[in-house]
Amino acid sequence: MRPAAAVVLVLVALGTGCGEAPTSDLAAVLDALPQEEPDTTLVESDDSTPTPTTTAARRECERSELATRSLVPTGDELGGDAIAAIRERGRLRVGLDENTLGFAARDPRTGDIEGFEVELAEAIAARIFGGDGAQHVETVPVVTNDKLSLVEAGHVDMTISANSMSCQRWERVAFSTEYYTAHQQFLVRREAAITSVDDLARATVCVTTNSSSIGILEEHVPGVIILQVPDRTGCLLLLQEGDVDAYFGHDSFLYGMIQQDPTMVIRDLLPPEVTVSHYGIAVSHDHPELVRFVNAVLEELRNDGTWADLHEDLERIGVPAAEPPPARYRD
Repeated sequence: MRPAAAVVLVLVALGTGCGEAPTSDLAAVLDALPQEEPDTTLVESDDSTPTPTTTAARRECERSELATRSLVPTGDELGGDAIAAIRERGRLRVGLDENTLGFAARDPRTGDIEGFEVELAEAIAARIFGGDGAQHVETVPVVTNDKLSLVEAGHVDMTISANSMSCQRWERVAFSTEYYTAHQQFLVRREAAITSVDDLARATVCVTTNSSSIGILEEHVPGVIILQVPDRTGCLLLLQEGDVDAYFGHDSFLYGMIQQDPTMVIRDLLPPEVTVSHYGIAVSHDHPELVRFVNAVLEELRNDGTWADLHEDLERIGVPAAEPPPARYRD
Protein backbone atom coordinates (compact mmCIF):
# COMPACT_ATOMS: atom_id res chain seq x y z
CA MET A 1 0.00 0.00 0.00
CA ARG A 2 1.29 3.43 -0.87
CA PRO A 3 1.52 5.88 2.03
CA ALA A 4 -1.44 8.22 2.31
CA ALA A 5 0.73 10.89 3.88
CA ALA A 6 1.19 13.02 0.77
CA VAL A 7 -2.02 14.78 -0.13
CA VAL A 8 -2.94 17.81 -2.15
CA LEU A 9 -5.66 20.11 -0.87
CA VAL A 10 -7.32 22.77 -2.94
CA LEU A 11 -9.80 25.04 -1.19
CA VAL A 12 -11.36 28.12 -2.69
CA ALA A 13 -13.92 30.55 -1.33
CA LEU A 14 -16.54 31.74 -3.80
CA GLY A 15 -15.35 34.86 -5.57
CA THR A 16 -11.97 34.97 -3.87
CA GLY A 17 -9.76 33.31 -6.48
CA CYS A 18 -7.94 30.02 -6.48
CA GLY A 19 -5.10 28.77 -4.27
CA GLU A 20 -3.33 25.46 -3.95
CA ALA A 21 -1.46 24.16 -0.95
CA PRO A 22 1.82 22.40 -1.64
CA THR A 23 2.15 18.68 -1.09
CA SER A 24 3.05 17.99 2.52
CA ASP A 25 2.61 15.42 5.21
CA LEU A 26 -0.89 14.55 6.35
CA ALA A 27 -0.80 16.52 9.59
CA ALA A 28 0.33 19.70 7.89
CA VAL A 29 -2.36 19.50 5.24
CA LEU A 30 -5.10 18.84 7.77
CA ASP A 31 -3.89 21.74 9.87
CA ALA A 32 -4.38 23.90 6.79
CA LEU A 33 -8.12 23.28 6.79
CA PRO A 34 -9.86 26.64 7.36
CA GLN A 35 -11.79 27.29 10.54
CA GLU A 36 -14.64 28.69 8.48
CA GLU A 37 -15.35 26.49 5.50
CA PRO A 38 -15.83 28.17 2.12
CA ASP A 39 -19.17 28.22 0.36
CA THR A 40 -17.83 26.35 -2.63
CA THR A 41 -14.64 24.81 -3.94
CA LEU A 42 -12.78 24.85 -7.20
CA VAL A 43 -9.98 22.53 -8.25
CA GLU A 44 -7.55 23.31 -11.01
CA SER A 45 -7.13 20.55 -13.56
CA ASP A 46 -3.80 19.55 -15.02
CA ASP A 47 -5.36 19.74 -18.50
CA SER A 48 -4.37 22.78 -20.51
CA THR A 49 -6.96 25.41 -21.39
CA PRO A 50 -8.73 24.21 -24.54
CA THR A 51 -8.24 26.21 -27.72
CA PRO A 52 -11.22 27.13 -29.92
CA THR A 53 -10.29 24.19 -32.17
CA THR A 54 -10.25 21.65 -29.35
CA THR A 55 -13.40 23.15 -27.88
CA ALA A 56 -15.24 22.69 -31.19
CA ALA A 57 -13.92 19.15 -31.53
CA ARG A 58 -15.01 18.39 -27.98
CA ARG A 59 -18.51 19.68 -28.66
CA GLU A 60 -18.76 17.45 -31.72
CA CYS A 61 -17.46 14.51 -29.71
CA GLU A 62 -20.09 15.09 -27.06
CA ARG A 63 -22.86 15.64 -29.62
CA SER A 64 -22.00 12.38 -31.38
CA GLU A 65 -21.41 10.50 -28.10
CA LEU A 66 -17.95 9.53 -29.25
CA ALA A 67 -16.48 9.26 -25.74
CA THR A 68 -17.73 5.69 -25.43
CA ARG A 69 -17.15 4.72 -29.08
CA SER A 70 -13.87 3.12 -30.11
CA LEU A 71 -12.17 1.72 -33.23
CA VAL A 72 -13.59 -1.30 -35.04
CA PRO A 73 -11.46 -4.46 -34.96
CA THR A 74 -10.31 -5.26 -38.49
CA GLY A 75 -8.89 -8.75 -38.07
CA ASP A 76 -5.29 -7.92 -39.03
CA GLU A 77 -4.17 -6.15 -35.84
CA LEU A 78 -1.45 -8.70 -35.02
CA GLY A 79 0.62 -7.28 -37.88
CA GLY A 80 0.83 -3.81 -36.37
CA ASP A 81 4.07 -2.12 -35.32
CA ALA A 82 2.97 -1.73 -31.68
CA ILE A 83 2.29 -5.44 -31.26
CA ALA A 84 5.50 -6.34 -33.06
CA ALA A 85 7.42 -4.20 -30.54
CA ILE A 86 5.59 -5.84 -27.63
CA ARG A 87 6.44 -9.29 -28.95
CA GLU A 88 10.08 -8.38 -29.44
CA ARG A 89 10.22 -7.03 -25.88
CA GLY A 90 8.62 -10.23 -24.61
CA ARG A 91 6.13 -8.56 -22.31
CA LEU A 92 3.10 -6.31 -22.30
CA ARG A 93 3.57 -3.28 -20.03
CA VAL A 94 0.29 -2.46 -18.30
CA GLY A 95 -0.46 0.29 -15.80
CA LEU A 96 -2.61 -1.13 -12.98
CA ASP A 97 -3.68 -0.01 -9.56
CA GLU A 98 -2.52 -2.28 -6.74
CA ASN A 99 -4.91 -1.33 -3.93
CA THR A 100 -8.41 -1.87 -5.34
CA LEU A 101 -9.88 -5.13 -4.06
CA GLY A 102 -11.63 -7.07 -6.80
CA PHE A 103 -10.16 -5.07 -9.67
CA ALA A 104 -6.41 -4.85 -9.06
CA ALA A 105 -4.98 -5.47 -5.60
CA ARG A 106 -1.70 -6.91 -4.42
CA ASP A 107 -2.11 -10.13 -2.47
CA PRO A 108 0.03 -9.71 0.69
CA ARG A 109 0.67 -13.46 0.81
CA THR A 110 1.96 -13.91 -2.75
CA GLY A 111 2.91 -10.36 -3.75
CA ASP A 112 0.93 -10.76 -6.98
CA ILE A 113 -1.58 -8.20 -8.26
CA GLU A 114 -4.94 -9.88 -8.78
CA GLY A 115 -8.43 -8.92 -9.90
CA PHE A 116 -10.79 -8.22 -12.79
CA GLU A 117 -8.55 -5.69 -14.54
CA VAL A 118 -5.48 -7.88 -14.10
CA GLU A 119 -7.34 -10.73 -15.80
CA LEU A 120 -8.13 -8.44 -18.73
CA ALA A 121 -4.42 -7.60 -19.08
CA GLU A 122 -3.50 -11.28 -19.01
CA ALA A 123 -6.15 -12.11 -21.61
CA ILE A 124 -4.72 -9.45 -23.96
CA ALA A 125 -1.19 -10.77 -23.41
CA ALA A 126 -2.35 -14.33 -24.05
CA ARG A 127 -3.74 -13.30 -27.45
CA ILE A 128 -0.43 -11.62 -28.33
CA PHE A 129 1.98 -14.30 -27.13
CA GLY A 130 -0.15 -17.43 -26.86
CA GLY A 131 -0.27 -19.67 -23.82
CA ASP A 132 -0.34 -18.21 -20.32
CA GLY A 133 -0.67 -14.45 -20.60
CA ALA A 134 0.25 -13.86 -16.95
CA GLN A 135 3.93 -14.58 -17.56
CA HIS A 136 4.04 -11.90 -20.26
CA VAL A 137 2.42 -9.04 -18.30
CA GLU A 138 4.70 -6.46 -16.72
CA THR A 139 2.59 -4.54 -14.21
CA VAL A 140 3.35 -0.89 -13.56
CA PRO A 141 1.58 0.47 -10.45
CA VAL A 142 -0.39 3.64 -11.17
CA VAL A 143 -2.50 6.16 -9.27
CA THR A 144 -5.27 8.29 -10.74
CA ASN A 145 -2.99 11.13 -11.78
CA ASP A 146 -0.72 8.74 -13.75
CA LYS A 147 -3.26 6.81 -15.77
CA LEU A 148 -3.09 8.92 -18.91
CA SER A 149 0.34 10.53 -18.62
CA LEU A 150 2.16 7.17 -18.53
CA VAL A 151 0.44 6.19 -21.77
CA GLU A 152 1.20 9.54 -23.39
CA ALA A 153 4.87 9.26 -22.44
CA GLY A 154 5.15 5.70 -23.74
CA HIS A 155 6.13 4.25 -20.37
CA VAL A 156 3.36 1.64 -20.66
CA ASP A 157 1.52 0.09 -23.58
CA MET A 158 -1.82 0.68 -21.88
CA THR A 159 -3.46 1.36 -18.55
CA ILE A 160 -6.37 -0.67 -17.22
CA SER A 161 -7.30 1.21 -14.09
CA ALA A 162 -10.91 2.40 -14.01
CA ASN A 163 -10.25 4.95 -16.76
CA SER A 164 -13.48 6.91 -17.12
CA MET A 165 -13.79 7.80 -20.78
CA SER A 166 -14.63 11.39 -21.71
CA CYS A 167 -14.23 13.60 -24.77
CA GLN A 168 -11.63 15.65 -22.91
CA ARG A 169 -9.57 12.56 -22.15
CA TRP A 170 -9.85 11.31 -25.73
CA GLU A 171 -7.82 14.39 -26.67
CA ARG A 172 -4.91 12.89 -24.73
CA VAL A 173 -5.22 9.13 -25.39
CA ALA A 174 -7.38 6.65 -27.27
CA PHE A 175 -9.66 4.19 -25.49
CA SER A 176 -10.89 0.69 -26.10
CA THR A 177 -14.56 -0.15 -26.08
CA GLU A 178 -16.18 -0.06 -22.65
CA TYR A 179 -15.36 -3.03 -20.42
CA TYR A 180 -17.16 -1.97 -17.24
CA THR A 181 -19.86 0.49 -16.16
CA ALA A 182 -19.60 2.06 -12.70
CA HIS A 183 -21.36 4.81 -10.76
CA GLN A 184 -19.74 7.21 -8.35
CA GLN A 185 -21.13 7.12 -4.83
CA PHE A 186 -20.22 8.18 -1.30
CA LEU A 187 -18.49 5.97 1.24
CA VAL A 188 -19.24 7.14 4.79
CA ARG A 189 -18.97 5.84 8.32
CA ARG A 190 -22.04 3.82 9.24
CA GLU A 191 -23.08 6.24 11.99
CA ALA A 192 -22.64 9.35 9.84
CA ALA A 193 -25.72 11.55 9.48
CA ILE A 194 -25.24 11.88 5.74
CA THR A 195 -28.35 10.86 3.85
CA SER A 196 -28.73 13.64 1.27
CA VAL A 197 -26.66 16.08 -0.76
CA ASP A 198 -27.70 18.84 1.65
CA ASP A 199 -25.85 17.02 4.42
CA LEU A 200 -22.60 17.45 2.47
CA ALA A 201 -22.67 21.25 2.54
CA ARG A 202 -19.46 22.30 4.33
CA ALA A 203 -18.48 18.63 4.67
CA THR A 204 -14.99 17.50 3.67
CA VAL A 205 -15.07 14.88 0.91
CA CYS A 206 -12.00 12.97 -0.22
CA VAL A 207 -11.27 12.27 -3.90
CA THR A 208 -8.24 11.11 -5.84
CA THR A 209 -6.13 13.76 -7.53
CA ASN A 210 -7.47 14.96 -10.90
CA SER A 211 -10.22 12.33 -10.92
CA SER A 212 -13.55 12.76 -12.69
CA SER A 213 -15.12 12.87 -9.21
CA ILE A 214 -14.01 16.46 -8.77
CA GLY A 215 -16.12 17.91 -11.56
CA ILE A 216 -19.20 16.03 -10.39
CA LEU A 217 -18.85 17.38 -6.85
CA GLU A 218 -18.25 20.93 -8.06
CA GLU A 219 -21.37 20.89 -10.18
CA HIS A 220 -23.79 18.95 -8.03
CA VAL A 221 -22.75 19.30 -4.39
CA PRO A 222 -22.75 23.00 -3.43
CA GLY A 223 -20.63 24.03 -0.48
CA VAL A 224 -18.54 20.84 -0.36
CA ILE A 225 -14.88 20.97 0.64
CA ILE A 226 -12.76 18.78 -1.63
CA LEU A 227 -9.64 17.04 -0.35
CA GLN A 228 -7.46 15.42 -3.00
CA VAL A 229 -5.10 12.53 -2.26
CA PRO A 230 -2.95 10.50 -4.65
CA ASP A 231 -4.58 7.09 -4.25
CA ARG A 232 -7.89 5.46 -3.37
CA THR A 233 -6.76 3.80 -0.18
CA GLY A 234 -5.56 7.19 1.05
CA CYS A 235 -9.19 8.31 1.06
CA LEU A 236 -10.26 5.22 2.97
CA LEU A 237 -7.57 5.81 5.58
CA LEU A 238 -8.61 9.45 6.07
CA LEU A 239 -12.23 8.38 6.42
CA GLN A 240 -11.34 5.70 8.98
CA GLU A 241 -9.37 8.24 11.01
CA GLY A 242 -12.22 10.76 10.94
CA ASP A 243 -10.27 13.36 8.98
CA VAL A 244 -12.86 13.52 6.19
CA ASP A 245 -16.62 13.04 6.19
CA ALA A 246 -16.88 10.93 3.05
CA TYR A 247 -15.01 9.45 0.12
CA PHE A 248 -16.56 10.05 -3.29
CA GLY A 249 -15.47 7.40 -5.75
CA HIS A 250 -16.60 4.64 -8.06
CA ASP A 251 -18.79 1.97 -6.52
CA SER A 252 -16.41 -0.55 -8.08
CA PHE A 253 -13.88 0.57 -5.45
CA LEU A 254 -16.30 1.02 -2.58
CA TYR A 255 -17.67 -2.53 -2.45
CA GLY A 256 -14.16 -3.83 -1.88
CA MET A 257 -13.53 -1.22 0.80
CA ILE A 258 -16.61 -2.36 2.71
CA GLN A 259 -15.13 -5.85 2.69
CA GLN A 260 -11.99 -4.38 4.20
CA ASP A 261 -13.90 -2.27 6.74
CA PRO A 262 -17.52 -3.27 7.50
CA THR A 263 -18.01 -0.10 9.58
CA MET A 264 -18.37 1.77 6.27
CA VAL A 265 -21.50 2.03 4.12
CA ILE A 266 -22.24 3.29 0.61
CA ARG A 267 -24.68 6.18 0.21
CA ASP A 268 -26.15 6.79 -3.25
CA LEU A 269 -27.03 10.50 -3.16
CA LEU A 270 -26.80 11.68 -6.77
CA PRO A 271 -28.81 10.72 -9.88
CA PRO A 272 -27.25 7.81 -11.81
CA GLU A 273 -27.07 9.79 -15.05
CA VAL A 274 -24.76 12.24 -13.24
CA THR A 275 -22.44 9.65 -11.74
CA VAL A 276 -22.10 7.03 -14.49
CA SER A 277 -18.53 6.14 -15.45
CA HIS A 278 -17.64 4.11 -18.55
CA TYR A 279 -14.31 2.29 -18.21
CA GLY A 280 -12.02 1.96 -21.22
CA ILE A 281 -8.46 0.73 -21.64
CA ALA A 282 -6.19 3.71 -22.40
CA VAL A 283 -3.79 3.34 -25.36
CA SER A 284 -1.65 5.90 -27.19
CA HIS A 285 -3.15 7.64 -30.21
CA ASP A 286 0.06 6.60 -31.99
CA HIS A 287 -1.06 2.95 -31.97
CA PRO A 288 -4.58 2.62 -33.39
CA GLU A 289 -3.83 -0.97 -34.41
CA LEU A 290 -3.29 -1.82 -30.73
CA VAL A 291 -6.65 -0.23 -29.87
CA ARG A 292 -8.31 -2.36 -32.55
CA PHE A 293 -6.55 -5.47 -31.27
CA VAL A 294 -7.67 -4.82 -27.69
CA ASN A 295 -11.22 -4.33 -28.94
CA ALA A 296 -11.08 -7.69 -30.71
CA VAL A 297 -10.00 -9.34 -27.45
CA LEU A 298 -12.74 -7.60 -25.46
CA GLU A 299 -15.31 -8.69 -28.06
CA GLU A 300 -14.16 -12.27 -27.64
CA LEU A 301 -14.31 -12.06 -23.84
CA ARG A 302 -17.90 -10.76 -23.99
CA ASN A 303 -19.03 -13.44 -26.41
CA ASP A 304 -17.37 -16.54 -24.97
CA GLY A 305 -18.56 -15.98 -21.40
CA THR A 306 -15.17 -15.01 -19.98
CA TRP A 307 -16.35 -11.51 -18.99
CA ALA A 308 -19.27 -13.04 -17.07
CA ASP A 309 -16.96 -15.50 -15.33
CA LEU A 310 -14.63 -12.70 -14.25
CA HIS A 311 -17.55 -10.64 -12.99
CA GLU A 312 -18.69 -13.48 -10.76
CA ASP A 313 -15.55 -12.95 -8.70
CA LEU A 314 -16.61 -9.32 -8.19
CA GLU A 315 -20.07 -10.42 -7.11
CA ARG A 316 -18.47 -12.39 -4.28
CA ILE A 317 -17.35 -9.12 -2.70
CA GLY A 318 -20.78 -7.53 -3.03
CA VAL A 319 -20.70 -6.01 -6.52
CA PRO A 320 -24.21 -6.35 -8.04
CA ALA A 321 -24.71 -8.75 -10.94
CA ALA A 322 -24.30 -7.14 -14.35
CA GLU A 323 -24.11 -7.84 -18.07
CA PRO A 324 -21.04 -6.83 -20.09
CA PRO A 325 -21.41 -3.38 -21.62
CA PRO A 326 -22.01 -3.59 -25.37
CA ALA A 327 -19.25 -2.54 -27.74
CA ARG A 328 -19.85 0.77 -29.50
CA TYR A 329 -17.70 1.76 -32.45
CA ARG A 330 -16.73 4.96 -34.24
CA ASP A 331 -16.28 3.66 -37.76
